[in-house]
Amino acid sequence: MGLTRQDIVRAGLRLLNDVGLNGLTLRLIAQELDVKAPALYWHVKNKQELLDEMATRMYADAMPGRVPEGLGERDSLEVASRGLRRMMLAYRDGAKVFSGTYMTDESLLGGNPFQGRVDAGLEPYLAGRAWFTVYSYVIGFTIEEQAVYPVPGERDPRYDAPATEWALDDDVEGRFSDGLTMVLNGVFAWLDDKLAP
Repeated sequence: MGLTRQDIVRAGLRLLNDVGLNGLTLRLIAQELDVKAPALYWHVKNKQELLDEMATRMYADAMPGRVPEGLGERDSLEVASRGLRRMMLAYRDGAKVFSGTYMTDESLLGGNPFQGRVDAGLEPYLAGRAWFTVYSYVIGFTIEEQAVYPVPGERDPRYDAPATEWALDDDVEGRFSDGLTMVLNGVFAWLDDKLAP
């Protein structure tokens, strides 16, 4: 059986943990797959198309059982946010790979987390703004987290002596949780205001 697009994507994800995003090249993937680099271009046009496929695969692999049925809007969004972060942390530079990419399988996107509010009269574009705000927090936090810990479990020594006590404590989980609570509180207060008569 010949080389497939998914073979290339899986090889890219395997190599990502070894070399990081900056070290990942189509030439390196070709070496990993024991093919000539031009063979890859039959399946992916360039590195950005590869990253789109890698991000889609990361998301698809993390999807099963992601958000349990029956949760309210806020709990669903919190569970989904935590799952998104875990998915990105599973790969070196996972947040950088995921940010700014195009989801190549739209069936993975799921429904509107604020559909109940849209049904109650909220303009759909406002629901989109609320969702994008939470999404941007999770991505941004995880990009910064992976800058401090570029290899999982290994802190970049440049961050060993923080400039100030309050700037960067070691409780990453606590910082993420507190930030997510702040963002969700703000988002849901804003949504409630938009729906107020």
